[in-house]
Amino acid sequence: MKKFFASLLALGLSLSLNANANAISIDLIADKTTANIGDNIELQVRISGLEGASALGSYDVNVHYDSDLFSISNIIWGDTVQGNQLDLFGFGSLQDNSSNLGWLTMLEVSFDEIADLELLQAGEFTLFSLFLNAVASGSGNFSLTTNAIGDAYGQDLFIDTINSTSINVSAATVSEPAGMLLLLGALAFVVLRNRASQPKQ
Repeated sequence: MKKFFASLLALGLSLSLNANANAISIDLIADKTTANIGDNIELQVRISGLEGASALGSYDVNVHYDSDLFSISNIIWGDTVQGNQLDLFGFGSLQDNSSNLGWLTMLEVSFDEIADLELLQAGEFTLFSLFLNAVASGSGNFSLTTNAIGDAYGQDLFIDTINSTSINVSAATVSEPAGMLLLLGALAFVVLRNRASQPKQ
């Protein structure tokens, strides 16, 4: 009887470890967590944990951001290093996006064969990257919600965790030497203007 319960415990532990090993997550990763007004920021949306699970075949997600602090200047689909993992052979995929104040919807559907996706797709890769401009100071949060995530067969793919991120934007400060130069220049301008306005004798 003890051996039976020990076997059940070992089986449960093994299943738990396998489930954790295959936990799928989506992460929002910014190339900087602090920025000044006018800075450019890259925000990657990455999926991981696909090893041992069905490949990703489609996604429809909303990225939420503070439009008072950031403006989107460009979008790049796929992984800049590994290539677009929903378009493995470069024949194209269905891509669409729409936006409103404070959110951006990104949709992509792969046209690749199921077997190719399951055999050749990487276990972790970037879905897309957003390039942002910091336009005002403050602390801005970026989060993501899913409308639909599908595997290679078109079935729902369960996402275990979605991790958000934040970026603090500050007004650019003038360094002390630069500030002193500006002050001296302003004083010199006032002195020269006063001298020029005095009547000649």
